[in-house]
Amino acid sequence: MNIMKTKRISLVLAMIFLVSFTSCTHDDAPEYGPVDPGVGESTSELLVKKFSTAPDFDGDIDEVWKEARPLVNRATVTKAGDRIIPLNSSSNGDASLEPTDLMEPYAGESYKYTLRGGHDGEYLYLLFEWEDDNDSQDRQSWYFDPITSKWQGENKYANHKNDKFYEDKFGFIFPIKVNGAYPEGFAGATCTVTCHGGLADPQPGQKTTRHYMANLGELTDLWHWKRVRTALSQSVDDGYIQYEEDEGMASANGRKTDDGIKMYATSKFTDDNTGFSGPKYVIPNRENYYWITDTDISNGTAKAVTGVAANGVLTYDGGTIDPNLDLVAYSQGFGSKRFPSIYINPGGAGNDFRSDTQVRGGHIGSGWQLEIKRKLNTGDPTDAVFTIGEEIPFGLAIFNNAAIGHGQSNFLTMKIEE
Repeated sequence: MNIMKTKRISLVLAMIFLVSFTSCTHDDAPEYGPVDPGVGESTSELLVKKFSTAPDFDGDIDEVWKEARPLVNRATVTKAGDRIIPLNSSSNGDASLEPTDLMEPYAGESYKYTLRGGHDGEYLYLLFEWEDDNDSQDRQSWYFDPITSKWQGENKYANHKNDKFYEDKFGFIFPIKVNGAYPEGFAGATCTVTCHGGLADPQPGQKTTRHYMANLGELTDLWHWKRVRTALSQSVDDGYIQYEEDEGMASANGRKTDDGIKMYATSKFTDDNTGFSGPKYVIPNRENYYWITDTDISNGTAKAVTGVAANGVLTYDGGTIDPNLDLVAYSQGFGSKRFPSIYINPGGAGNDFRSDTQVRGGHIGSGWQLEIKRKLNTGDPTDAVFTIGEEIPFGLAIFNNAAIGHGQSNFLTMKIEE
């Protein structure tokens, strides 16, 4: 089979996205992979083409993708609702340091995307492309604060436009039929039917907007791709949303994960003697790195921290790291020797339900170019079933260097050709 590969042309975007801390609404959007003029496009319907031959699943754009009609639209950031209590530990309980609405630092941002679909009778294939000048990986890195002499993680939730230290992500949401019926109202509301705001009695760290299903027994399938945390599993972190008995409360969190191996863990160590915290693993003298792998840990490249002194000195088996000797390298925001907040592993690598929606591709300069592959029917009751000849409503989200500040594109329909 002689399949020509073609990459989309990278253009200089008119404005730089989150890492350069400006709005990302572009007048000069990038061009996406070539489209046959006879195929056309849609803003709301994804036509999943029965492929003449399946694409090579490698992240490149095969010639066969020209057969698929693209869905072309934008994912736009909207308000999340008022924050009631502070969420970042750096705020020390001072709500005035955080924006009233969690989405405020991303206000006005809108990301153009194209989505194409196809199937070969067994697998669903998606080609998902969106504009983004930067491959965001700096997810809550550990830095040293010389004023407090403490190690601190960059904020999870941006307090302002210059406070964005996270990873790029995407999300898809599909309804799951239970006893032959989709969740009530999903077809007309998609993602918004699962999203509930103004929740009561928030405790420290709890948001007042949460995802859960409105009715007992209802389920939706949630794909959550994380640029850093799923880098080794090459998959989405597959999950689902269910009903919660404490609905209406800020404690109600209906988001769950599918059965399988977790692909990541938080790198945090607390010294029992001093009570101070810092990274759990470090790679001494390495610069500008944003995750540590299970292999780094097993082969001794990464060192386990065994002590955090009151002046910030880290102790590990074989040495110490004194941030006071190089405050710039360990400084907030741009220090080259800040430590990763996460360590990762391959998870099930496609062999369990949590990782069975596989992803290939990467950042190509002007944006993300990703191929997604999953069985039409995985056999997992917490996965949506894609039935040939039928339609299924869905929504998607794009997170540009954001934990929660996502652009939404809802009220979409996937039509699967026979």
